[in-house]
Amino acid sequence: MEFRAEDYDAAHAGPLLPLVKAAHDELPTHPDLQPPPGKELLPENRGVFVVAYVNGRAAASGGYQTFEGDSTGATVEFVRLYVGPAARRTGIGRALLSELEERALDDDYRWGVLPVGANQRAAQGLYEYLGYHRFDGAEGGGGRLLYRKELED
Repeated sequence: MEFRAEDYDAAHAGPLLPLVKAAHDELPTHPDLQPPPGKELLPENRGVFVVAYVNGRAAASGGYQTFEGDSTGATVEFVRLYVGPAARRTGIGRALLSELEERALDDDYRWGVLPVGANQRAAQGLYEYLGYHRFDGAEGGGGRLLYRKELED
């Protein structure tokens, strides 16, 4: 498994095309399937977009940006996490999130937040298993729940 930071638009026009098609087939109205509105996922804005490769093929992707709900800038929001159907239940989702957490720590973030759809039970279970906790009254709009944890060195 290899992780590479890539430009969001270039990745979606190239190595992620098969995953983009799978995501659109699986979740046709999901809000994360639209390109991000700005350049939040760029390093100069304390963000990143990472593609996970297995045997040279894109298998998963995700990124992070500064969480708007924390004016201190200490909280990162993990976004656009997607694991292709063929790579599910292989540990790549855990590995991708771990990679993103490590990069966020290196970028001086101390807390991580994950928005998740209220009906995405498998994702909620994974995040809880990895130490994230839903925080009281936390809804990320559009029926999404917010999970949070302190990032560790």
